[in-house]
Amino acid sequence: MIKQTMTEKKKVVVIGSGIGGLSTAIYLARNGYEVSVFEKNSFIGGRCSHLVQEEHRFDLGATLLMIPDIYDRAFKAMGKNMFEEMQLKRIDPVYRVVYANGKELRFTRDLEKMKAQLEDIEPGSAEKFLRFMDESIQNYRISMKAVIEKNYYSAYDFFNPKTLSILLKVKALRNHYKLASQHFKSDILRSAFTFQNIYVGQNPFQASAVFAMLPFLEITEGVYFPVGGMYEVIRTMLDTCKELNIPVHTNAAVKEIPVTKNRVKGIKLKDGSFHGADIVVSNADLPYVYQELLPKEDIPSRMKRLRYTCSAVVFHWGMDKSYPELLQHNVFVAEQYKKSIDAVFNGDVFHSDFSFYLHSPVKNDPTAAPAGQDSISVIVPISNMKSALNSNWQDIREHVREIVFRRLEMEGLTDFRKHIKFEKCFTQNAWKSIFNLSEGGTFGSLNHDIFQMGYMRPGNQHKKFRNLYFVGGSTHPGNGVPMALISARLTTEKIIKTNKPKT
Repeated sequence: MIKQTMTEKKKVVVIGSGIGGLSTAIYLARNGYEVSVFEKNSFIGGRCSHLVQEEHRFDLGATLLMIPDIYDRAFKAMGKNMFEEMQLKRIDPVYRVVYANGKELRFTRDLEKMKAQLEDIEPGSAEKFLRFMDESIQNYRISMKAVIEKNYYSAYDFFNPKTLSILLKVKALRNHYKLASQHFKSDILRSAFTFQNIYVGQNPFQASAVFAMLPFLEITEGVYFPVGGMYEVIRTMLDTCKELNIPVHTNAAVKEIPVTKNRVKGIKLKDGSFHGADIVVSNADLPYVYQELLPKEDIPSRMKRLRYTCSAVVFHWGMDKSYPELLQHNVFVAEQYKKSIDAVFNGDVFHSDFSFYLHSPVKNDPTAAPAGQDSISVIVPISNMKSALNSNWQDIREHVREIVFRRLEMEGLTDFRKHIKFEKCFTQNAWKSIFNLSEGGTFGSLNHDIFQMGYMRPGNQHKKFRNLYFVGGSTHPGNGVPMALISARLTTEKIIKTNKPKT
């Protein structure tokens, strides 16, 4: 990361205390800036926060730590050691993929066990799996260096012969599901190696093949879980903020970003107070900032054409018992996989037979619930608010819950609903009202398709107000916690490079 010496500290205001906002605040403070963070909610961490009730703890967003190398580098840039700050457990099998026909696949780093499972489902698929994995990991390393982990200062930085040839090489213009279909004949394996697109709110049947690396990274790089939940990442950052004297204000919702000519002046809170700044960094959802915090006449026409991720109904259930048949991470795949996905992305809200994810944290972290109990979360992808206009979210919640119960009963958890102590549920309205996620796009608001990638994704510096920067999932490089950490580094580097210190 770029370092600089400053004779007079520049004031920076960070809007939002998500993982991207806190990381950027720490990086800038370590580079000599005077930083303050303002968070609209009473809690810190955005979608990397947690919910605690009756000694049950639930992660609000990410439930696994994948691509640990990105976290490790981020922690080192903050002056911390990830493995000293958190008690990390490597998860293996990573997850259990369950099909309606009784088939099951456990993603494991034990290649012999993995190959045996694949051969049982589709004879001859083990060797294809190894080739697919090798190809995908190579493409991942190339695209990270050439496309993802770099700033763009002009269109030519992206639209040049070298970058375009790399995009072709890593199959960025190809379709992920079609690529998986070239390696596997079985619908089971095709879905098993493509459903991971939902991690970033994408349609597996439309996503770029560059995302083929996701399932293989889980195997090769490993998946971890911090004891205490993913909020442990935020806790470490909060401790670092205290060490660096970075104030983090809660219940401090921003009403407006006042501007003058081609610069922003700071932020005005909903309580009427004004906080001046030389630089403003927004970790709030980017479309929300353009639509709600900046002058309406400065909204680019492109904002109206942006494509959004899907939303999700998320149930958090405090259970008075634990189910040994569950792993920590479980994916229940719909019998009609494609139809269930199409319903989500075509605006039908959800299909009557849908896929969903279930998290049972006590399998590796007994502190997540009282002894002998569990804190189960279920994530059901559904259409976002833009796709599903005039929907009755209350009815949707009830309907989705019942389908989940029936599927779990079909899988042998016949008494599941009887052992729920309490429920907390997040729908599209909650994602929008609590986290200001445009259209209730749970997975980072903006879709991460090929035409919203690299230079074509909304940039991390405002084109008119040059001292306004963006960080997080809705700007470059994209959605997900690892990408938000990379975003923080890139935004910090751009701030330092484009803002000369006062003399």
